[in-house]
Amino acid sequence: MKKPRVARTDRLTTVWLCLATGAAAVTIVARGLIPQNLWTTIHLVTLGVLSNGIFQWSWYFVRALAHLGPTESRAGRDNTVRIAIFNASLVALIAGMWAGAWVVTVAGASAVGIVASWHGYALLSASRERLASRFAVIIRYYIAAAFFLVVGAILAGLVTVAMFDPGAPDWLTSARDRLTVAHAMAGVAGWVGLTMGGTMVTLGPTAMRTRMDPAAVSFATTALPLWVAGLVTSEVGALIGSMRIASLGLLIVIGAAALGVGVPLGRAACAKGPSEYGAWSLVLGGAWILVAGAGACLHAFEAGDASALRAAFLPWLPILGAAGLGQVFVGALAYMMPVVIGGGPSAVRVGIAVLEAGAPIREASRNIAAVFALSVASLAGAQALRLTIAAWVVLLSTYVIDIVLMARCGVAQARAKRAASSPSQQGVRRG
Repeated sequence: MKKPRVARTDRLTTVWLCLATGAAAVTIVARGLIPQNLWTTIHLVTLGVLSNGIFQWSWYFVRALAHLGPTESRAGRDNTVRIAIFNASLVALIAGMWAGAWVVTVAGASAVGIVASWHGYALLSASRERLASRFAVIIRYYIAAAFFLVVGAILAGLVTVAMFDPGAPDWLTSARDRLTVAHAMAGVAGWVGLTMGGTMVTLGPTAMRTRMDPAAVSFATTALPLWVAGLVTSEVGALIGSMRIASLGLLIVIGAAALGVGVPLGRAACAKGPSEYGAWSLVLGGAWILVAGAGACLHAFEAGDASALRAAFLPWLPILGAAGLGQVFVGALAYMMPVVIGGGPSAVRVGIAVLEAGAPIREASRNIAAVFALSVASLAGAQALRLTIAAWVVLLSTYVIDIVLMARCGVAQARAKRAASSPSQQGVRRG
């Protein structure tokens, strides 16, 4: 029997990746040309690229762990519907922000929250019914992440009303910066961070072609409640205006991430360090996330209020996104693409060879540019501005090359896969 056809929702991630790269390029060379340029660029990355990837790949891992058959609606159809609704909601969200229409924006944020709730419930249902694995903790990371996306969507709606509704109450208007900080924490450290952390537990060692540390699952299990507790603490601190409490919560989150992900990954790397582009991107991106998290923790401790924290952390924001989250995402794709496309060992090697083209130069250029951009961000003057722009052009160019190589990888590996399955080739193998 033929397998049921599943819609290629992963292509939406590619579309948003191209849009995010274009928006970042426009923002660098012509700031102000795109409406709400900073908000747009951030959300094209976090919602367009990362969230589409999270919905797609977290469910892919759950399907494998829970052994959901291809004919089961939850295995494919339901997730496809969720992703379609999510992307329509994101388009409405962007349109509402550009138009300053708070009703449209709140509707889009509400739909995102509903999709996140559905996603979390589906994960919970699948894990309860089918999952009997020591890797069940990874699914719990995904469920906790979905909860924080719901929280982030609620806070986003409140921020939008405070921004655009002239009749918004004074208490809401005055709380805008506090709500914004809490929203960012829920989205980055919660939705994206927990998902990436849970995935790295198994994907990191696999990408390095080595065994997981024997205590990795135990470390991850211990770290999850600490991570959630720290994040809740930071959220409460931000909402009540106590940046010291927010800083304490972030410190707990960083410690939990280092314990649950960093320690076992470091042990695995001691056995066999990264040698391929995907593995290096995962490791270096994870390191940048911890560095940026430490910077956020320090700025929160020093800030007098949420407005001061937003201003102080602004130079770190693109570093967190481009050098941290973006690099982890690209690393995961660089490893997963050849595996998922498949076609046998020879076809997979074709795909890997395409992605490895110029890998050391791309990796070095990206990370040196990130260090340079962060170093000159605090300097003033036209020369410093030109140097900053040059660093970001270099960094962004590495992602453009990644997009091109991933497209070439898909084409080349699919061609090798068809060639390997052709009747003439099968006859040669039988002979």
